[in-house]
Amino acid sequence: MPRVAVTRVELSCALGEDLQAVLAALGAGQRGLSPLQHAAHPDAVGGVVPGPDLKPWLLRRKDVKLLSRAAILALPVCGRALKGHAVPKDQLGLFFGVRREPPDVEEGHETMEASARDGAVDLQQLSTAGKDVYPPLLPLRTLPNLVLAHVAINLGIMGPSDTFAGGPVAGLMGLREAAWAVVEGRCPAALVCAADSAVDATSLRDLRRVGVEGAPGEAAVALVLEPVGAPNTLFELEIGAAGSGDDSVTPLAHHAALGVCGVADGLLALLLAPPGPLRVADGTGAWVVVSRAPWPGRDRMPAAAEDDAP
Repeated sequence: MPRVAVTRVELSCALGEDLQAVLAALGAGQRGLSPLQHAAHPDAVGGVVPGPDLKPWLLRRKDVKLLSRAAILALPVCGRALKGHAVPKDQLGLFFGVRREPPDVEEGHETMEASARDGAVDLQQLSTAGKDVYPPLLPLRTLPNLVLAHVAINLGIMGPSDTFAGGPVAGLMGLREAAWAVVEGRCPAALVCAADSAVDATSLRDLRRVGVEGAPGEAAVALVLEPVGAPNTLFELEIGAAGSGDDSVTPLAHHAALGVCGVADGLLALLLAPPGPLRVADGTGAWVVVSRAPWPGRDRMPAAAEDDAP
């Protein structure tokens, strides 16, 4: 089982960006939910992240139109996690957890309508009338691997990388792969991120259709992993696979005060729950076991220097 040090932690959620402040707010019973103001869901509330400001991290301002909401949340969180970090970015690993099918926020509806015949999608219609009205930039916002690509391009990360798509466990699967990459020497350090947003009208509709309870939310979490013994270690993780017949699965329930944050809920559970083991399985039966050592540094998280270059 790989054992690694976590040297940087960053997050962005409806209760803020400072981990200690978020922990204090949750402990005090605060909620980060506010009205979503969707015409189709007039009473809906959700955990919305203000902003965020992309200026320090985006190479070209006009490229914001290429970013999904998950990428918009992930980019500044990853940028802050790497401020002042000494590992060359051409060697840094990058591992992501993302939603399997990001929402198109209804931009593809006209294409589907033009491609329909007798209530079903017709491939001939899709390749003619449907293709003519397809938004050309839509794939750059909805393909799952594009979140990682946008972060890598804008932050200059060129080490080994991988994307895991699915539910809350996807971020933990990225964490497991990143830990192995560090332990096996494929990279001297790795950045792991999980980001998701379900506060748009399309995602809210989909959550209700499949019976997911709770208000929708959005969040991004990023961790930097390094070998055990690294300077500025916050805590250590040991990650591996459960033994055969082990059914002690940890439910990755979302935090009601933050909303259903989808893929981000796995890494949020890692940070916000008390130290101890997380034992979870994805839909294919692949296990992720994370043993969290006591975290005495929770109350003294180091702040990145303001004058550090991104």
